[in-house]
Amino acid sequence: MIDHFEIKTINFDDCKMFYAKVLPPLNIELKWADESAAGFGLCNNSKVGFMIEKFESSISSHIAFSADSKEAVINFYNTGIENGFLCNGQPGLRRNYASIYYAAFLFDPDGNNVEAVAYL
Repeated sequence: MIDHFEIKTINFDDCKMFYAKVLPPLNIELKWADESAAGFGLCNNSKVGFMIEKFESSISSHIAFSADSKEAVINFYNTGIENGFLCNGQPGLRRNYASIYYAAFLFDPDGNNVEAVAYL
């Protein structure tokens, strides 16, 4: 039901790099960027669905990206850890959310809780 969403970032370049690295396992890529904004979308689609914009302040958010499989969640998480980003929850079932909810969590450079989730 969401057409697109945007977050404000004070660490724009670091956040752009974070999302450009961790989202490809979820079939999401950087579509465009300039000095103050960047747009991301599905690899096989020209539409932008997620944007970041440079701003003077940031409010922590929770962003959950859909994953096609358990393996995609694991790849998202491993890519983030391998690139030096911080864990906020290792890949695993989150039965407290739902019996089929498989997710992993990373912090982006602004402290946003970024999740990849697959329903098994």
